Parts: sequence; C-alpha cells; structure tokens
Amino acid sequence: MHLAKLGQVKRQEDAAEWIEAAGGRDAIVAINTSFAARKSRARPLRLSADLLARGFRRGEKMKAKGNGRYQIEVGLAAAVAQLFQGKPAARLRGLVPRLPAAELSKILPDQIGAVLCACLAAHWWFWGKARNDAPEDSELKLAGTREEYKGEPFDESHLDADAMVQFRKWFAEARAVAIHEPNAMTLATAGEDGQPSARVVLLKEVREDSFVFYTNYGSRKGRELAGNPRAALVFFWPEVRRQVRVTGRVRKTKRADAERYFNTRPRGAQLGAWASRQSLVIADRGVLEEGVRRLEAKYAGKTIPLPPGWGGYRLYPDSIEFWQGRLNRLHDRLRYVKGRGGWKIERLAP
Repeated sequence: MHLAKLGQVKRQEDAAEWIEAAGGRDAIVAINTSFAARKSRARPLRLSADLLARGFRRGEKMKAKGNGRYQIEVGLAAAVAQLFQGKPAARLRGLVPRLPAAELSKILPDQIGAVLCACLAAHWWFWGKARNDAPEDSELKLAGTREEYKGEPFDESHLDADAMVQFRKWFAEARAVAIHEPNAMTLATAGEDGQPSARVVLLKEVREDSFVFYTNYGSRKGRELAGNPRAALVFFWPEVRRQVRVTGRVRKTKRADAERYFNTRPRGAQLGAWASRQSLVIADRGVLEEGVRRLEAKYAGKTIPLPPGWGGYRLYPDSIEFWQGRLNRLHDRLRYVKGRGGWKIERLAP
C-alpha cells in the first residue's frame, strides 16, 4: 500500500475517495467522522485493539455495516490532539508503516483532519476486521488474531552444510530488508532451581563456532549462567517470516575481547555500565542518575575503563533450528544437531 498521496488530501471526501480507490471493489471503506467535535466534548475513538494499545480511547465495539464494509468513527479533536502531540512524525509513522517522513512535512494544519481519516481507514482496510476488533471490557481475546505466513519454500537443498554459515546467510538477508535491530535476540537461562527466565539482548558478534553477547556478570542472567552454563537464543524476523532457535553451552569471553568491545560503546553507555548494579533492587531512578553524575566527574577527560564485573559470553551451539513460516501453519523447520562428525540436518514437523 502506497500512502505518499496522503499529503495531497485536503477534504474528508478526498480521503474517502482515495482510500476506496486503494482498496478496490473488494475492500470498500466507509469513513463516518464528526467534524463538529470540540476538545471540551470530543467523542472517544472507535478503533482497533492496535490503536488502543497506542494510547487511544475506545468507544463501543465496532460492527460491520455490510459484507466487506466497515465503519470508523473518529472524534477529530481528541484524535488530532493524541496523534500529533509531541513527535507527530514518529506517531504517524508508527500508525501507518512506511509513510515517508518527507510526506509528513507537506501536511498543512487544515489538512490534518482529512489525513487522519485516510490513515485510520487505510489501517482498517489493510489489517481487516479480524485483527481490529476492540477487546471485551475485561478480557483480551486473541483467538481471531491470526496472520498467514506466506513465506517462500525452504528445504534441504537451500542449506549450507555448516549451521553457522547458514545463520550468517539468513542474518544478511534479514539486514537486507531493513529489519529493525535484526541482532535482537531472546536469551533464555535457568538457575540451579530450574526456574527459567528470558529477556531480549543484542548479538554483538558471530564467530565460526559461537554467538557473542555482553552484559553485567552480576545480573540475573549472569548469576544463572554461573550456576547452569546452558542457554537458548531465539531470533524472530517477522518481516521475512523467519525464526532461528539456538541451544548450547555458554562460557565467558576473554577480558581482552570484552575491553575491545567496551571501548566501542558510546561514553554514556560506558558510564551506565559502571553506574548500574544490574537486576538489583534500587530505591528510585535518582540513584542511577546520581551515580552517573559522580562517574562523569571522576572520569572527566579520561578514558573509562572496563568495569570489573562486566564482560561477554560466547554461546557454543549444539543445535540451531531454522524456521520458515508457510501457509496453513505448515512451516518449514530444519534443525542442525552437532555431533562428532559435524552437523546433522533434521526436518521437524511444524
């Protein structure tokens, strides 16, 4: 869907005509707005659960007005105030993916109402009723929240014999489609009591035999890895309908490696690594901010050294699964398992 024409929309009727043209006969969108609303008595928005999650207020549940025809009701005064307060470009781009920032600068104040209508209607048409029904008052029902994964076929003929080479290939493809932070990964660990915990961290290096990340050794993950040096990683790249799942043993990196990486971090992040006793309970944020101020004074004009309790980990994989989303949940799952003779490849049922 191309939304570059939004900057040219000047009236409610123009917005309706443009959106209807974008949807075609099979996806008609009706826009019913109240331009008479005022800030003092603006009516709540009747939008999707996605918009609700972004801080918009919700009215009663939306209902279909006919087969393939849905209605969006917008209290413009309240909507404009919420959408354009603060950083309008960021908020509008979050609502409508791929809206060029250059187009935002072309929107005049008297066009905002029509543009907002067009954005909301486009959002509704694109995602469909099943994903946009507002939740019940006290329950979040997600049974109808579903997306088909129309990924390309992925079979054994596409694989490299080396799992780490295959990972680099997929990672390069994820970066090529401009996925935001493709190196973000869920790291799961478990303490000696068996209780698992997970968090998102950033992959910082892929070596021939391991995945490298950095953290505070005194954090919860650091303490758990000290007692149980096994972990799992999950990369999820929804834009290409792919996941990579990794399990293996974890060891600390050499201190020289940690120092080299630490020296590449922004100065503020270096100070933060010193100031934060990660995962421990603190009284309030002021404790952190005061700690940073003291450290700024201490290291003014000096190189900030690597904190003694901070460094890296290398996860040496014993299994790596490549998951490609396919139609009807018949996903392709190909797993490498490491043995004495190298990597063995297995296909798993989805």
